[in-house]
Amino acid sequence: MVKKKYDLVVVGSGPGGFSAAISAARQDLKVAIIEKNSFIGGTMQVGLNIHGFEDQKGERIIGGVSWELIQRCIKEDGALPPVSLQGAHMYSTTPVDLEILQKCAIDMIEESSVDVYLHTYALKPKLKNKKIKELICWSKNGENVFQANMFIDATGDADIAYRAGVDTVKGREKDGVMQPMSLLITLAPVNITSLVNNLGTAYGKAVKPGCKKESYTWFELDFRNWREELSEIGIELGKKGVFWGNSIRPNIANFNLVKVLNKDGTDNNDLSVAELNARKSVIKLINFLKRKFSYFHDSYLVRVAPFIGVRETRRIKGKYVISKNDAKNGLIPEDTIALCGYPIDIHKPEDGVAEFVNINKGRFGIPYRSLITEEIDNLLVSGRAISATHEAAGALRVMGTCLAIGEACGLASYLAKKQNKELNVIDGEILGDILKREKSMIF
Repeated sequence: MVKKKYDLVVVGSGPGGFSAAISAARQDLKVAIIEKNSFIGGTMQVGLNIHGFEDQKGERIIGGVSWELIQRCIKEDGALPPVSLQGAHMYSTTPVDLEILQKCAIDMIEESSVDVYLHTYALKPKLKNKKIKELICWSKNGENVFQANMFIDATGDADIAYRAGVDTVKGREKDGVMQPMSLLITLAPVNITSLVNNLGTAYGKAVKPGCKKESYTWFELDFRNWREELSEIGIELGKKGVFWGNSIRPNIANFNLVKVLNKDGTDNNDLSVAELNARKSVIKLINFLKRKFSYFHDSYLVRVAPFIGVRETRRIKGKYVISKNDAKNGLIPEDTIALCGYPIDIHKPEDGVAEFVNINKGRFGIPYRSLITEEIDNLLVSGRAISATHEAAGALRVMGTCLAIGEACGLASYLAKKQNKELNVIDGEILGDILKREKSMIF
C-alpha cells in the first residue's frame, strides 16, 4: 500500500474536476486528480460542442480557466468562439476539436503542476469527525491511499459523496426515473451542407479552422418520417423525431443520435447493458443512413465516443437545493459562484423527446450552498451532481456551467487553506466577489 499526501484531491477530470484542479493548483495548493479513464476531460471528449459560455441573450458569462482552455484551442486551430444559432433552443454553442482540446487541457494540467493518476479507481472514503481523511483507490499498482485536507467529488454521479454517507437523490422527484443516455458517433465524409439544407430545423454557421467560407458547425435535424424504421433497429427519436449534430472540420460530423432509455448510470448492470446495446445499434444505424440517404453514401464510422454520455444520476441534498423556479425566474442568490445561461433541457425518460424551458432573465446563479453538504465538512461536489431539482439540473448539467462550478470549487479550496477553515463554512459571497473581480464569473 502506498500513501500519498495532498492539500486537495479531485476525483474526476471532466469539466467539474479539470477546472477545479487547475484553479486550486495555481494558488499553490498541492493537487491530485484521480481519473478512471485513460484521458483528461471526461464528457469534453465524447463529441459534443461545449454549451453555456454565453447566456440566452448572447452575453458571455464564463471566463477564467474555462475560457482560457477555449482560447488555447482557438490558437491551435482547434476551436471557435461561441457560434450564434438560428431557430435553436439556446443562443450559441462553442465548437471544439476533441484532440486539440485534450492536448491543451494536458498542457494546462502540466503547467499547473497537478499530479494526474489515470486508470485509477476511487473506491472508499475513510471518515473521522465528519471529515474525509483518506480515499482508498485502486490502480495497476494495487491499493493506493490518498490523504488530503480537502476533497472534490467531480465524478458526475456523486460517487464519493454517496459512499461517504451524504444524502442523495436520483432522477425525477415523483419516481426517480432519469433522463436517457446517449452515445456520440462521428462519421466522414458527410455532405453536411445538403443534409442541413434539406433536413435541418436549426443551425449555426461559422468559418471553420483552415477554411475560407462559412459552413454549418451545429445543426438540428428532423427525421420524424423515419422514426418507425429507426425504432426497429433500436434508435428511439420519440414523436418529434429530431436529433443534433456538430462539425468543426469539413465533411466530418458528430451525431447525438443513439439514445438508451430507462437505465440507471449508477447501476453497473444497467450501465453495461446500455454501453453494449448502444454500440450494436451504431452499426445498424450506419447501414441504415448509407442505404437511405445520399448525404451518407460514402460515409464511414470514424469514431465512437469512449463511453456513453449520462445526463442524470445522483444529486446531493446540499444546504440549498436549486429549484426549477430559481432557474426559470433567473434567481441570482447572494452566494452565487457561477452562472448558468442554458435553458432547462429535459430529455423525457419515457421516449427521449427533448423539451426546453427558457430562463426568463437569460441566466441564473449557482449558490455555493448547493456544493456543500451537512454530512461532510471538507468535501465539495462539482459538476452535474450538485444540489438541484430534476428540472434545474437539466439546465446546469452542460459542460460550460460545470467548468465554471469547478473553478469556484478550486478557489474555495484555496480560501479554506488560507483561512484555516473547512470547505463547508467558506463565505460564498466573498468567493463570488473574487470570481467576479477576476472575471471568471461575468455579470
